[in-house]
This record gives sequence, C-alpha cells and structure tokens, in this order.
Amino acid sequence: MMKRFFTLFILSAISFSTIVAQTPITLTNADMPTNLDTLRFSNAQLSSLGNYTATGTNYNWDFTTLVPSGQGLRSFVNPGNTPYFIFFSGFNGSAEKIADTLLDLPGVVSITDFYQFYKKSTTNPNAYMADGVGLSISGLPVPSFYEDKDEIYNFPLSYLRFDSTSFRFSTPNTTLIPIGYSSTGKRATRVDGWGTISTPFGTVPCLRVVSSVYANDTLKNAFFPIPFPNNTRSYQWLTNASVNGKNVRIPMLEISGTVMNGSFTPTQVRYRDVYRDPLAIGLTEQTGLSNIAFYPNPVNEKLYFKNDERLEGVQLNINDVLGKAVYEKTLHLELGVSTSSISVTDLKPGLYVVSLQKNNQRATFKFIKN
Repeated sequence: MMKRFFTLFILSAISFSTIVAQTPITLTNADMPTNLDTLRFSNAQLSSLGNYTATGTNYNWDFTTLVPSGQGLRSFVNPGNTPYFIFFSGFNGSAEKIADTLLDLPGVVSITDFYQFYKKSTTNPNAYMADGVGLSISGLPVPSFYEDKDEIYNFPLSYLRFDSTSFRFSTPNTTLIPIGYSSTGKRATRVDGWGTISTPFGTVPCLRVVSSVYANDTLKNAFFPIPFPNNTRSYQWLTNASVNGKNVRIPMLEISGTVMNGSFTPTQVRYRDVYRDPLAIGLTEQTGLSNIAFYPNPVNEKLYFKNDERLEGVQLNINDVLGKAVYEKTLHLELGVSTSSISVTDLKPGLYVVSLQKNNQRATFKFIKN
C-alpha cells in the first residue's frame, strides 16, 4: 500500500511540474529597455534562418544553427545626452540612436543623427511607446513629438493578446528647414505563440509576437511632397528571463522585413548575444567582393558591375535610406569584364545602399540616383 502511494505521489509531482513548466510567461514594462542599457546583438545570415513561421503553444523554437555575420549594440541613453537635449529636457524616458545618416544629397539636403525617444507609460495606456523623434536636417536639429503615440507593446503582454493602434508624427514646418518628414499609420501586434526559444545566446521561455506596421510616409521639399508607403513586419521572440546574469530586454530573436502585396520578405535577422571575436564569426568584409567595382555614381539609368576574378551567384540587394528593400538580383560576374548591369530607372531620386554577398563575403556601397 505504501509503495503504491509513493508511486502515485511521484507521478502527481511529475504531472504538476509539467503543468508548471507549460505555463506561458507574461511580460510587463519592467522587461523593456531602460536608460543606460547597452545590449549587444548579432546579425545573422538569412540563409541560416530556417523555418520562422511555425508557432503554437508550448512550442520549442530551435535557432541554434544561426550563423552570425556581424555584431552591433543597442544603447539606450538619457535624452539629455543627445543632440536634442534642449527639446527633450525633463523627458521621462530613454533615447536610442537609430542611424547616423538617413539621407545625404551633397549640396541639396542631409538628414543625420536620427534618434528615437521611448517612454514607459503605466497608466492609460499601459505601454512601451515611441514618443518622439530627433533628426538633424542639413545640420539643424529638428525635434518632433508624436501627435499620436506609437504603442509598440501594450501590457500585460500575454498569449493571444491582440492590439491595433495608430500613430502619427511630422517634423515642424518653418522657413529654416529645407525638408520635412511625416509618418502616419497603424500597428497591429499579435502574440501568436509561447514556449521556449534556443539561439547561440541561450535557451529561455518566450512569447512569439508578430508586429505589422502599415505607414504612409512623406518627404516634403520646397516644391512638392513625395509620398511613399512603408509597410513592414517583424517576428519577435520576447522573454523576461536573464541569460548568464544578463537581462535580455530586447527580443531574443527578431526577423524584420518588408510587406508588399500582402507578402512578407525578410531583410534582417538579429538576436541578443554576447561579444564574439570578429575572426571567430568568420565574416570577411573585404576579401573577394571588395574587388567588385560599380559605376557610374551618380546614376541615371544603369549601374554596371565588373570584377577582377570570376564570381558566380553574387546576391545583390538595394535598400533605400529608410532600410526598405527596393531591388534584388543574383549577379554573374566574369573575369575583368563588365558583363552585369542593372536598370535603376524605376528608382526614385535619392540615396541608396547596395549590398553584395556571396557565402561569408560581403561588401556595401552607396550611390545616388539622379
């Protein structure tokens, strides 16, 4: 009798521990980045991604095969330590530098020092939100608070939560500012799975969040506005756990890209990570692909490419200054001959970034489309 009771007790304990292990986590504002957070991430090669669309309950996502291609830092600072400290003095939040340069048209206009200002609201709404933008237009600091805040996450964030919010901001219109920028749109955020995620950084419990942004952006110059859609989506795996004593804060894994005609195309993969020796990562930024030359720059109709060695299957991608993918093609380059070209007649005038990649080799160039 005692033996039977002991067996039932063990089975009940195992069953109870399994139930506990299967409980989905809930995230709050405390799990979001804050001032003085310096969070390292690794970029990963798209080819190493695997299946990222599968989801479910108590699901185990295994991304341990991700191959890093480089590293970066997300640094969250006091708004008083940014070029826009006068305008955001007393701002109860944090700031993150998004880009050094968004647009650079020599002799025309430049947009630099792009910062995003975040705020944690614990009232109505209880959310982690984008509350302001700072950018320098031709050297002039231009602050802009959101007229309609962008609630990135609403809390408590738990399985099956769905939120649809709107946002709107625009830079001020004055005679001193040669160009303006505005963005109006909606964000749809759905928690569609929970379980555990494994990456080269570690294994943690997580929620899987899909965030889609449908925006209408406009660049305004002295003559006429230039509107363009800016539809993006990100798949994120969020956690409230620590790994080796480090608060994760940012997504354990984030896959972001563009949405066109309802179809999602991933353009970037990055995951929370520790410092890795660049030599150990194995990315050769210059070997081989650095020998590729392209011309003319600026360009009107066609970009030509040549190389001093044969390279088959070089992947070419072009992004605009906002990171939106606008063109992709596989190049086949013969030895010392300009055998490959692409037409850029359909691109709007402005600055673009062209990236070339083959296996673990990569090169990046900028060009101006007239």
